[in-house]
Amino acid sequence: MINLVWLKRDFRIQDHRPLHEACQNGKPILILYVIEPEYWQLPDTSARQFKFIKESLLSLSEQLQQLGGTLTVRKGDVVTILEKIHQHVAISTLYSHQETGNTWTFERDKRVIAWCKAKHVGYQEYRQQAVFRGKVNRDKWQEQADAWLQSDCFPPPAKVNALLHHHNGLELLNDYPGDDHNVASKPQIGGIKAAQQTLNSFFNHRINSYLFGISSPVKSVTSSSRLSPYLAYGVLSLKDVLQQAQVLSVESKRNKSGFLSRLYWHSHFVQKLESEPNYAEQAVHASLVAMRASEFNPERFALWSAGQTGVPFVDACMRMLIATGWINFRMRAMLMAFSSYHLWLDWQKPAARLANLFIDYEPGIHYPQVQMQSGTTGINPFRIYNPVTQGQKYDPDGHFIRRYLPELDHVPSGYIHTPWLYSGLKADVYCPPSILPDDAARAAREKISQFYKQHLDKDETGRVIVTHASRRRSNSRRKKRASTDKHQLKLF
Repeated sequence: MINLVWLKRDFRIQDHRPLHEACQNGKPILILYVIEPEYWQLPDTSARQFKFIKESLLSLSEQLQQLGGTLTVRKGDVVTILEKIHQHVAISTLYSHQETGNTWTFERDKRVIAWCKAKHVGYQEYRQQAVFRGKVNRDKWQEQADAWLQSDCFPPPAKVNALLHHHNGLELLNDYPGDDHNVASKPQIGGIKAAQQTLNSFFNHRINSYLFGISSPVKSVTSSSRLSPYLAYGVLSLKDVLQQAQVLSVESKRNKSGFLSRLYWHSHFVQKLESEPNYAEQAVHASLVAMRASEFNPERFALWSAGQTGVPFVDACMRMLIATGWINFRMRAMLMAFSSYHLWLDWQKPAARLANLFIDYEPGIHYPQVQMQSGTTGINPFRIYNPVTQGQKYDPDGHFIRRYLPELDHVPSGYIHTPWLYSGLKADVYCPPSILPDDAARAAREKISQFYKQHLDKDETGRVIVTHASRRRSNSRRKKRASTDKHQLKLF
């Protein structure tokens, strides 16, 4: 009889409860990661994500080896693979972390649970975020989240009683099972060493410019924590990072509070998808499902996807994302909003395009944010960013634009954000937009306002508010929590 630890998005040994619990009863342990080809055919997955996972798994295998453990990699359907293992050596208990993923992973998890039940295999699943399954009372969610986030982290096991004494199947990581060639030319590197270096550099000095630079696509490259891919794939524990940050001594308490608030924000958004998995597939507000569906323009989508809309700041942000797999939060929001309003594209295909470009793709954050930015929640204000003024604010001299749009080198700085006004623009090199941004925004505002007036159901709005809307902390609890400030409190 063996214990089996099934890895999904938890490539670490620190604060890994499934691994910790599996080591408690002395049974041999099989630590398994399954490459699932069907998953890598989905529109929101990509080769750049697989590369990061590969690097993180190879790093994890080295850590496990130091504990006497080994990593086993298999390729195929996870239920079929579990059945084959169970036929050769009986699985006593399967240990794993909860995953708030897309609909495919949710259905996959249900099949695994059903298999365990049918085979009388124990199934132990643990959360690695402050996210709760089943019916959740949003008014009490914050207290539950606080309690879990402040609970003790689990130390790495002193020793792993491995079933196998050699790494098995790691060579399967060399063959990407998807059909795309979506790789990043300048990506972040996976694995615990890179994660720890990023964390240390942020805590030691970069955090001091955190709030100063996180909105700029240029400054945010260093002022943002850059921890998002390591948190998304569980190379670092969210709880562990948060608890380290709480005791951190920094020059500016405001920067520390701003970072802490975003760590709490992480679980706040993931809970939305956990509470309503359809968030990833259709408008969360049922009245708004058909708002843009009948007017999808493939040509506009293709230009937006490639960073060729004719609006320089938008295109530069998209091309940075294509090159690196990362861009800051504000620019992600602007890219999604531009596709939804200025181009009037229904949100699903743009959402999938962004997802497969993000190395740090976290479905529980991605889909609620996408719907909020595209106006399909019914409870958030329209977020129609002006891409010209955004560019003038965050890239006044056009250095960022020229870095990613070298075809605009010949355009004077005074026209770099509005090159369609420059008589010397080489239209065969950089084509101006078919509709100017101000005109497109005006038309979108009229369309969405009219649709809301005609179709928005107040009862459905009430349901969305009860299920997903943020809650503020009570005054008494604000006073008790010294590590938060007014910026953090507004998130709940």
